[in-house]
Amino acid sequence: MWLHGTIFAGLLLILAGSRMGWLQKFEGMDARSFRLFWIAAFAGNLLGSGLTAKEYMEPDETFTKLAREEGKAYKQELSVEVDGSEVRTVRILVPGKEIYASEETDTEQDGNAFERSAERQIEDKVTLYNQEKNDPDYYYLPDQLDGKSYSWKSRKDSSGKTISGLFLAGGLLILVLGGREAGRKEQERQEKMLLEYPPVIMKFTLLIQAGMSIRRAFQKMASDYASEKKRGKGAPGKKRKTREKTSLAGEEILMVVHELESGVSEAEAYRHLGERCGGIRYRTFSTLLVQNLQKGGRSLGDILERESVDAWEERKQKARVMGETASTRLLFPMMLMLLIVMGVIMIPAFLSF
Repeated sequence: MWLHGTIFAGLLLILAGSRMGWLQKFEGMDARSFRLFWIAAFAGNLLGSGLTAKEYMEPDETFTKLAREEGKAYKQELSVEVDGSEVRTVRILVPGKEIYASEETDTEQDGNAFERSAERQIEDKVTLYNQEKNDPDYYYLPDQLDGKSYSWKSRKDSSGKTISGLFLAGGLLILVLGGREAGRKEQERQEKMLLEYPPVIMKFTLLIQAGMSIRRAFQKMASDYASEKKRGKGAPGKKRKTREKTSLAGEEILMVVHELESGVSEAEAYRHLGERCGGIRYRTFSTLLVQNLQKGGRSLGDILERESVDAWEERKQKARVMGETASTRLLFPMMLMLLIVMGVIMIPAFLSF
């Protein structure tokens, strides 16, 4: 039962750590996968501990002899106590009734007894003991051999531990797969945010160069995005033909405006923008805005213009890379099509000969 107790203690420690924020440093930890892992591991260990407790509560069955079966031998795993303390597991081969007379031992064939395991030596001694008994109906398990006492009992069922291990392994698999899925979604989000950055920074730069303040520029962009999003929903009462236009960058801009309206300082709101969006570009953008608020200066428009040009160049380079990746992925289907065409041409030619 110590194994189940250790698993329970570890699961409770992990749960307490997640509640208190100790596990936040593990990036890619998916909350849903973590819950599924904890539930699977806890339920499996609870079921396993119940089976183990039931097995240990049952009285041990003590054996002194095993019945021989008609015409076939079978193996029986037993737990044997030597001199009341040393516990070993042995596999007793019980011969069938028809072959009891020809029963042989391979003790001498296997070499020196000192080179054999203690379990195998016990099995050989039991075999020799039964050769002396020569009973056609029973296979005896002696309680005294070579001055040592032996107590033969049935082995404890380990299915509880097996179930706990399987559920724990399944929970870990769920956690790993969930983390990989969360990482994949985060990577897709970062790529989409990076593609949306150039038009966002260009529009923001134009508003700043037109004389708007940073706060007013965010409000204008948020208002335009909300109007565009509302138009994408379609008129009420009509069947919507187009999907709702959702932009990750637009949603983050709306979040900035909501924070400003709720009383958050501009510097904190812009800093939160960079933290939520992630990526070098958005962090650089938020840093420029915070520095402009702290130090002032009239060159923000020029700095943002250079940032916009760099962002567009990076997007062009990204588009080239994506195009090359797409062409590489199309290579395998093209090869399959080529094989099909060659088969269509070559098979009739071979059949005509």
